[in-house]
Amino acid sequence: MNPFRAIASCLCLVLLLFTSAPAGAAGPVATVTALVGSVAIESAGGAKRLAAVGGAVENGDTVETAAGSEIVMIFTDHQRVYLKPGTIFRVDDFNYAAADASQSRSFLSLVKGGLRMLDGLVASEGKGQNYKLKTPTSTIGIRGTEYSVTDCGDDTACQGDQIVVFAGEIIVTNEHEKRVVRAGEGVIVLSPIAPFRVLPAGRVTPVVPSAACR
Repeated sequence: MNPFRAIASCLCLVLLLFTSAPAGAAGPVATVTALVGSVAIESAGGAKRLAAVGGAVENGDTVETAAGSEIVMIFTDHQRVYLKPGTIFRVDDFNYAAADASQSRSFLSLVKGGLRMLDGLVASEGKGQNYKLKTPTSTIGIRGTEYSVTDCGDDTACQGDQIVVFAGEIIVTNEHEKRVVRAGEGVIVLSPIAPFRVLPAGRVTPVVPSAACR
């Protein structure tokens, strides 16, 4: 076989593999920028590793902060996510498409614990339906904002999910209702089927990062 033809065939095969790779499969979706204590990351395939500053977070990863531990992740669209101690958080499906905002999406889950979010370009430039944070009691959509969610779980000091909006507004939805919550307001959601309790933000439990993670 002509060696030049063989080389050309190999190059074509490599190009085919790259162009047929699924969108969003290439590279990390976030970077760890601050870390306190011990934080574990488990991939969608079950591989486990310890988080480190400068380390990558990928689609399908579940991030778990131990007691006394915190983490800050910056996504590729500049979205900032802080996790408090005792939190489990999952990246379900994230993709930032700089060339076409309509293709961007951010689907995340707070399994337990608490987080504070400062949105990025997916929320501010993309389609509203392409941003969702799932919590144990509700789903949150945003359009240019900063907010926190505390899942009280078994903590007797608070109840349900406690959501505080610091800037902008969010849309909170569960099986009972759908409501816009604005800066300076908080909402308590006791269960997926419970009505919301909207209160001044000062009467709802916020998530406050330590100095190392601000």
